[in-house]
Amino acid sequence: MDLLRSLDEWDNKGVWAFDLPRLELIFSEAPGSLNTALMRHAKAGVITRVARGIYVNPRARSMPAEPLLALVSIMRPYEFSYLSLESVLSDAGWISQIPFCYTFMSTGRSSTFDTPIGAVEFTHTRRDLKPPEVVFDRVRGVHLATPERAYQDLRYVRRNLNMVENPSKEAS
Repeated sequence: MDLLRSLDEWDNKGVWAFDLPRLELIFSEAPGSLNTALMRHAKAGVITRVARGIYVNPRARSMPAEPLLALVSIMRPYEFSYLSLESVLSDAGWISQIPFCYTFMSTGRSSTFDTPIGAVEFTHTRRDLKPPEVVFDRVRGVHLATPERAYQDLRYVRRNLNMVENPSKEAS
């Protein structure tokens, strides 16, 4: 009951996702007992574990329309990431397939997060960012590559270019 009450209070403040450090501050329990309690509550469906150390309030009214995109900043809090590759090219109509996961370029290491609400793939990059090529999308709440930049990223990481139907002259 304390957890439900606390989750509802945080939901009223617009907080629907929690990382382990935030939960430790909220409940001020020893890490071992907190992990045990979180596993028990996740099994009961009170809270949903979406990745290691990241939990979501499944009843939250403040959950955004695209919760998986909103979780990216929690999954990778210390690296810069932007939506690119197949995700952007599909949205732009440059490829006809719908990707099975969100694809991000990241200054952090490459990895994939499979969560109960979908998958997110991070691909490492060292490429320089130029502001007109990567912009912040206020609606989705993430940085987003232009289709031209996404095509360049696809070439950079040597992914399948055969699926691209509309590469612009700039991206060649």
